[in-house]
Amino acid sequence: MQSIIKSSLPSFVYLLLGILVFFTLRAVNFPAVPMSNLVFAVLVSLFLFYSSKLFLRQESIPISIVNLIPNKSTIMRLGVGLLIGGFITGAMLIALFTLTGFEVERVQNQTLIAFLLASLVFIPLALMEELLFRGYPFFRLSQIINVRWVILITAFLFAIYHYNGSASIASLFLGPGVWGVTFGVAAYLSNSIAVPLGIHTAANLLQAMFGLKAGSASIWVVTNTVTQPGNGLEVESLGLIMQLSLLIISVVIFEINYYK
Repeated sequence: MQSIIKSSLPSFVYLLLGILVFFTLRAVNFPAVPMSNLVFAVLVSLFLFYSSKLFLRQESIPISIVNLIPNKSTIMRLGVGLLIGGFITGAMLIALFTLTGFEVERVQNQTLIAFLLASLVFIPLALMEELLFRGYPFFRLSQIINVRWVILITAFLFAIYHYNGSASIASLFLGPGVWGVTFGVAAYLSNSIAVPLGIHTAANLLQAMFGLKAGSASIWVVTNTVTQPGNGLEVESLGLIMQLSLLIISVVIFEINYYK
């Protein structure tokens, strides 16, 4: 047990340090610069990557062990992730618009090219989160303890990381927490962060496209065309069903492949 704690400690220090850095940066009011979110995401991603190298060097472990260096299969894995993320999020959006009173309206004077350019930020934003939660600590801990625990721990911390001061515990764990499990399963099965990065990016992109990401450009906006009193509960229940379905599917896929 003592050797497990000693071996795991650097990974947990990295995770907690990364989360602390994120919360600190959120609290600081930086001077406004062009494309500030993009600059922020790129700089933090670089910080996390080189911090990973530093932690690995301290442990005398080659960086190839944690699969952070792109190779010839990285683009293909990223593409697979984008397809999976697009399918999952697309299915959820179709269910939302089919089974509730929500409809979409086109945003005036917004073009697809302008939206895609504004949405480039989602790639480094997803990358910095994947580097922290499914990068060095994920693969290093997977060598020390059962990967089930690694997926649960990183999903739990991923949910906590998304706390914004007003979110409920239930919304954190049924939202980012469930997605954290899905990303973790994808990282484990693909042995890389490229697939979870693709899933993460596609999910963010499609949510933004329909105006479901606060502060992001969109092509469509969602409107509620039904004013019946029970409609809000219906939407909440549907969201719960979709998130639990995603969790169950992710767990089943993991267990099937784990025992192969």
